[in-house]
This record gives sequence, structure tokens and C-alpha cells, in this order.
Amino acid sequence: MENYFKAVTLGAFTWKNGERIALLLEYCRKTGTLWLVLHFLLLTLCLNFPVMFQITRLDPNELYNRLYSDNSNFMFGEQKAENREQLTENNEVSNYPLPTSGFQLSIFGQNYGRDILLPILAFLLGVMIIIQTVFYLLTVFLLGVSRMNFASLSFKERFGLSVFSSTLPVIAASLFGLFLPTVHIIIYYFLIIFFVFQRSKLCPNG
Repeated sequence: MENYFKAVTLGAFTWKNGERIALLLEYCRKTGTLWLVLHFLLLTLCLNFPVMFQITRLDPNELYNRLYSDNSNFMFGEQKAENREQLTENNEVSNYPLPTSGFQLSIFGQNYGRDILLPILAFLLGVMIIIQTVFYLLTVFLLGVSRMNFASLSFKERFGLSVFSSTLPVIAASLFGLFLPTVHIIIYYFLIIFFVFQRSKLCPNG
């Protein structure tokens, strides 16, 4: 764990210093694979947070319309009276205003958070993990190609250099994503490409 925290610190707060980059590579070699994967997952969760945050803030009616491009009020209008009567009888929302649309009434009876929202968030997280995996593997591959005329780095060193260089960029991109979600992902990847290849030039022997 000590090597992991040192690698994270060096990766986040090193700029144009060849000695610190060499030290970062050393800690990348010493850090266990499990810690590399853990940091990769933390980066993914942080990058995905703005998207998940915006979705959870959406009105259920609006979320349905965005998913299906349909008028949910019309589709679920026939269930409105029946569901409203059921909710009132069960006193499930006695302290809150009753939903007004047929769709909202329907999802209150269907456990909206568990049955609708959570699967959507899980799906988006899965997609983000796949995108992140492809991006970092491609970055590691291109980093290896770019260093063919210099001292080669192992796969673990290249992956560690890419992952540990992503800490500050992912924080900055996630904050930006609170205002422009999804756009922050593109900005994040541009930042990573710049950081990784800039640091690659400072690695020992090129």
C-alpha cells in the first residue's frame, strides 16, 4: 500500500522532472497489479460520476422521454386513477405531494430506483469500464510503439505511467463534467494523451 500511495503522489504532482519520473516507474514496478486495477476503477468511477449525477437528478418523466422519445403521460394515463387510489390507501406518500402524471404514479408502484434507475446506472458504468479499458490498452500500445527507438518499458510500467498520471486530470474533468457531462470525457482523454507522452519523453533513456 505504501508503494501505491507514493506512485499516486508522484503521478499527480510530477511535471518536468526526469528523476521523479524514474522514481514513479520504480514504484509502478513495485506496486501490485491489484492496486493498479483498483486505481483504474477509481478513475472510472470518478469519470462516470457527472453522468450518473445528472441522470439521478432527472425527473422520471423526463428520463423516460429521453430513453424512448415518447409521451409517457399519454402511455400511462390509464393507470393514473388506479395507482393514485392505491398510493393513497396505503398511505405510502402521506407526507409528500402525490405524483401527478400517469408515468410517475406507475413507477412509484414499481420501485423506480431499484427496478429502473439502478439498472441504467449499472449499464452506464459497464460501458464506461469498457471504454476506459480500450483507451488505456490503446495508450499503452502506442506508448510502446513511440519508444521503439529508446529504452523499452514493460507493460506494467507503461500501464502504471498512464494510470497514475490520470489522477489530477480525472478530478479536473469530473468537476467540469458537472456543467457539461459527456464533454468532460473527451477533454479527459486529451489530457491523458498529453500527460502520458510528455512524461514518456522524460523517462530514462528517452
